[in-house]
Order: sequence, then C-alpha cells, then structure tokens
Amino acid sequence: MADRILVLVDAGMAAGFRRAKPALSQLHQALVHLHNQHPDAYVAVLGDPALKWEVAAGESAAFEGDIVAGALVCAPAGALDGTAGFLAQAAAKAKTLGYEVVAFTDRAIPDVALGRLRTDAGRWFWDLDSTRTLEASQVGPPLANRRRRRR
Repeated sequence: MADRILVLVDAGMAAGFRRAKPALSQLHQALVHLHNQHPDAYVAVLGDPALKWEVAAGESAAFEGDIVAGALVCAPAGALDGTAGFLAQAAAKAKTLGYEVVAFTDRAIPDVALGRLRTDAGRWFWDLDSTRTLEASQVGPPLANRRRRRR
C-alpha cells in the first residue's frame, strides 16, 4: 500500500448497503470501522444531495450537520455525469496530488481502484488491497435517473 492513500466513500452506497432505505446512522457506523481498520488512510465521503431526502426525516438535520462540518461533500448541481462523474473527478485530482485512490461505490468508475466492502454481524470490513480497476472500455454510459421529479 502507498504511503498516501485516499479512500473515497460513496455516501449513498454505504448508507444504503443492504437496506431498503438509506440510514445516515449506518454510514456513520461504517466510517467508524473504516477509521479503526485503516487509521493512516485519508477519507473523503462524497454523496448525492438527494440522499438528504432519502434518509429518515429525523436524520436530515444530521445530514446537514455533516455537510457543514465538512464530513460529507455533495456533488454540485449539474455535475458532469452526476455523482459518479464527481467521484471520478475527485479521484483524478487526488492522483495528480500523489495519492493512491481506492473508491467504495456501487457505480462503475473507469481507471479508479474499486475496493470491496462487506459486513458480518454488524462489523464492517473495508478491503483496500483486493481492488478491481475497470478500463474506460469496460464502462458503459451512465444509466438514466429513474426517480420521478416531484411536482
């Protein structure tokens, strides 16, 4: 492993991992385990701003608090290729700064090492070593958003 490793965490993926509805509390628990397992890794949590409306109503204030504290960065409105594009741009920038980047997401991001995440009896395992990197030719165009716009 490199001296400077940056772990990019897709907030929506971790909050919704094996759940019908995302939970901010699950994201927080997963991040505690990440910091315990890899204390020397730099961590950036990136997410889609729509996640605020997907978590339970009682967690939306905590979601805003995470943003204000800098613990969570949301993709800006109109980001090229949405949240996946935002993650890819963050990874590219980190690589130019000399970081080894491992992303944890359920999205296909070309030329970025994708780590494996799993849980067992409430314990989260963040595998930074057994990564898979997809080439641009292996990644298709982004899928259309299935969410309906509220009127």
